[in-house]
Amino acid sequence: MNAEKGEIKVKKKLTLSMILAIVLLLIAVTALAVALLSPKEIIEQVAVPVAQNNDHENYTYEELAELIRTLNENGITLDEGSTLMKAFQSGHGYWEGDTIQEICRAVFGGTPWTIEQMHWYGEIMVATGAWTHNDYLLPEEGDLTEEEARSLAVKALKDAFDVDLPTESNEAWRISCVFEVDWNFDEEENAYSLVVWRITYSPADKPSIWNYMVEFDRHGENIQTDYYEEKELELDERTRQIYENLQARFSKEKEAMEKYGKVMYFWPDEVKVEVYNGPYAIPEPEEYAVALEDAKGFIAEEYGSDALEKLGDYQVGYLFRKLVDEEDIQTKATQLMWDIVFTTDPEFLSDGYRVQFQRVIDHETGEENIVDVIIEHANLGSG
Repeated sequence: MNAEKGEIKVKKKLTLSMILAIVLLLIAVTALAVALLSPKEIIEQVAVPVAQNNDHENYTYEELAELIRTLNENGITLDEGSTLMKAFQSGHGYWEGDTIQEICRAVFGGTPWTIEQMHWYGEIMVATGAWTHNDYLLPEEGDLTEEEARSLAVKALKDAFDVDLPTESNEAWRISCVFEVDWNFDEEENAYSLVVWRITYSPADKPSIWNYMVEFDRHGENIQTDYYEEKELELDERTRQIYENLQARFSKEKEAMEKYGKVMYFWPDEVKVEVYNGPYAIPEPEEYAVALEDAKGFIAEEYGSDALEKLGDYQVGYLFRKLVDEEDIQTKATQLMWDIVFTTDPEFLSDGYRVQFQRVIDHETGEENIVDVIIEHANLGSG
């Protein structure tokens, strides 16, 4: 090119120091690429070991911060609008199982997941202690393969309903294929399990609705083939009234959540009573004072006398029910039912303790007994 333009070609030499610098740069870039972790590796190598070393069910803020930093460094970002990120941005930790699920959603996308993804997810849940066993399976030798299950499902639905359906999701249908242990009860209410392939078809614009469903056992025997028609509910007057009451309650519940937060332990007593119209009551000051001391005592017995002191500047929330039985001669008593939480995080309950118990007061003798005591960490999941 230089010759054609009549230019003089200048030979440039690379010095040894420049060559070494380039080599070192290439090594550094290659090392960086090798060091990147996949989402599964982050969960297996970072999230799970931390969860296994915890004596509770949530990541602390510091543990969550380290996990999110690792995700970001490896090109994975979580939804800023998720409850997990809101909790983190508020300076709190989050539940282990829900955190791992959020990471999987960010990577795998929304459901349906593949059978491999579901099986791996189940194994992780077992490893962290969130689940006791994994019902999501992978086919073994002698089992129907996924391809065979999907093809059999298409044929079964064609035979049953004369409908032509695809084996893979498309613009019209979203197909979910699951291979799992299905638990059922026989006529004597005895539990039994069966390994099944379950293939469901949902309209792409209504993924929560099943239109078609087929189940096979692991060897391909058809267990069930169904079609679910979308139609308006036909309600009698009594059922309609119940439905309308529920709708009204849901509306009140939503308003209360927007005003006082999602965790109803911290709602005003009057709001709890109004929204739920019956189950909850307003305790007398002395009833609350006694219950509070009882709950603190239970926590000290279970987690140590300094447990609440270690928790820090906590807040107390509660649910209270009162049942007075005046009719049954043998059970004339007042039952004060308490569900009390101690937490520094009233918005998400990501830390602290929860105590449930009943104080039973006999009307004839005045004797008081505490029964049905449950003491546990407050972080029970997102609900």
